[in-house]
Amino acid sequence: MAGRCPAMLRLFSQMRHIAGYLRIATIEGERGTGKLLAAQALHQLGSAAKSPFVPCPAAQLCDMQHGLSLVSSRSLLKTELSALPHSRQATGGTLVLTRVDELTSAQQLRLLEFFQWIDYQHLQHNLAAIPRRIVCLSAQPLRKLAAAAALSADLANRLTAIRFVLPPLRERREDIPLLADLFVARFSSSHAKPMRGLDPTSLSALIQHPWPGNVRELESVIQAAALSCPGQWIRPIDLPILHTAHEPERQTLACNPSDDDPNLDRAITRHIQRVLTRVDGNKLRAAKLLGISRSTLYRMLDNATAQKAS
Repeated sequence: MAGRCPAMLRLFSQMRHIAGYLRIATIEGERGTGKLLAAQALHQLGSAAKSPFVPCPAAQLCDMQHGLSLVSSRSLLKTELSALPHSRQATGGTLVLTRVDELTSAQQLRLLEFFQWIDYQHLQHNLAAIPRRIVCLSAQPLRKLAAAAALSADLANRLTAIRFVLPPLRERREDIPLLADLFVARFSSSHAKPMRGLDPTSLSALIQHPWPGNVRELESVIQAAALSCPGQWIRPIDLPILHTAHEPERQTLACNPSDDDPNLDRAITRHIQRVLTRVDGNKLRAAKLLGISRSTLYRMLDNATAQKAS
């Protein structure tokens, strides 16, 4: 994990202070914010860093448990859940349950039974048969889900007693240069391709993007740019087109009543201007989108300027 914005520094401090003591915790954050990476950090910060680290979809664990639910609840509580493979693999280590916010009502009930079994093992001092800690991951705030009756209140209370929240990348833009350099260095090492970083213009484009896919999207963009970059510095032209959910809205707002003008030359000029706006003025990229050469684009822009002047 990497970050230097106030929210991430507070998160790092919280994790360092709590990691050695927690038994059950939840990490919340939008998709792509790095929840599994945060769970690994908690595991490494704990007192058993060399013990197993086992991720598992929460629904899968609950469905496996459903196959064991043919026995009586008392027997289930005492012995049967030890047959769950992920729980057994994580003995003495960290079991990570992903997508907890997507559980059905029946699966939520089974997860509660699993936690009851964990509590029973603690009462019996049978710690050698259970995970040392359980970390649940959620893309949605569990307390809000419980308030909307989409999540069992009992389960939400258990899971949110200790809670870590990862901010989306759009709320920690000052971390983008740090993360970008980290991803460039990682790519350079793994692909044996010498890379030095991003030029300032490229970095400016990254900072302005809203990043709906968060850190995962940024890593993907850096990897694609590094692959296509012929030199050691990533230029704006090397960056893939950054699409956003608001792009159609921006294009609509760029239109004006003059779009009804039937003159073909002026209509072409307006379309070119919209494409240039879409690519932040990058004429080479605009020419590629328009399917024309850059020299043709310059000539058409010059003609439009001349028409305005006349």
